[in-house]
Amino acid sequence: MKEGLEKKMKNFKKLKVFIIMASMLGLILTGCANKTEDKANNSTKEETKVAAEEKTGTHKITDHAGRELEIPDKIDRVVIDQVPILSTYMAYNEGKAPYIVGYAGSLKQVISNTVLQDIAPELLDTTNTVQGQSDINVEEIMKLKPDVIFYNAKNQDRYEKLAKTGVPCVGFVTMGADSPADPINRYGEWLKLLEDVFDEKGKMDDFLGAGDDIVKDVEKRIATVPEDKRPSAMILWKYVEGTPIVAGKGTFGDFWLKRLGVKNVAQDAKGYAKVNVEEIYKWNPDILYLDGPGLLDIKRSDVYNNSVEGFDFSNLKSVKDKRVYNSKLGMWNWLTPNPDAPLVLAWLASETYPEAFQDYDLNKLIKDYYLKWYNYELSDEQIEDMFNIWQKTFGLGMMGDFIPIFILF
Repeated sequence: MKEGLEKKMKNFKKLKVFIIMASMLGLILTGCANKTEDKANNSTKEETKVAAEEKTGTHKITDHAGRELEIPDKIDRVVIDQVPILSTYMAYNEGKAPYIVGYAGSLKQVISNTVLQDIAPELLDTTNTVQGQSDINVEEIMKLKPDVIFYNAKNQDRYEKLAKTGVPCVGFVTMGADSPADPINRYGEWLKLLEDVFDEKGKMDDFLGAGDDIVKDVEKRIATVPEDKRPSAMILWKYVEGTPIVAGKGTFGDFWLKRLGVKNVAQDAKGYAKVNVEEIYKWNPDILYLDGPGLLDIKRSDVYNNSVEGFDFSNLKSVKDKRVYNSKLGMWNWLTPNPDAPLVLAWLASETYPEAFQDYDLNKLIKDYYLKWYNYELSDEQIEDMFNIWQKTFGLGMMGDFIPIFILF
């Protein structure tokens, strides 16, 4: 019995030691957990503190005018002067147009005639800061308290006026830059500068990559067309008081024709050049492209009906062969830089080389592109409107009331 008692005492001591050790282990683990939790909380607080500090800081960029600018990290208010980047800005923000508090009033009319008004209707509610091409109201701009102002990098006079606001003025290049005015490259340059402004490097890589894939596919199809089967072409940019203005060397239109692999019959003209009608008769292009609303108020039916005063189109080969095409209005005038640029090349190529694009579903391409990158589902009716811009935009009897919309190059 004594031995049994001793055995029980030994077991009790072992149990006591075990309980003490378990309690100590529990205290240790609890302490570690508390330290870990404290460390995590401190880390979160530190990250929040850093983020808050970053939002009140600045970063440096170099714009397309070559100026080094100090841009606030936190941007809530943007003013866009006369530079046609609204659609590109919208694409940058995946179908929205946040932060814009004012932009040139002349651009609003362009928006109201494109699908952009459906995708980002908030743009139509934004304050007008400029009413005409030469007008500017610095006082009104300052009232909007912008964090940044976007303007045409080649307009030095504009910059000097805007700089008086004391707000960072970011120049976006259109034409006249050191780099070629290729519309596909240009809208990419705009997107990359927006990445710099908002300090979001690489944000648009996937979007630009998708566009590159479309361009490569189109160019691959174009390459199948023999050189001797490729037509000559001309882009009629404007027609002012009986004087044609064509897209000559170095213009956006010239680069579109280069992309298509066709000969620009106006290649010897520099820039957007005034020419006489007789020169166009002499060039006699196989294809005639008419620039879109806001630049040219001549539609294809006017050419076919030969109803343009001072210009007899009837003897042109392009007219006889029914190869006259109006530019389209998607996100913007399609012959200028815009985020639809890969689609523009696909449209131009399918019109220029119909046999090489017989199986090409352009409508599906446009719908898929808008849905994926702009988060917007186009209807069949909207697609139809894009390709019948004159009926949608102006209707019957409205041309006499049409005020030309500027698109600054």
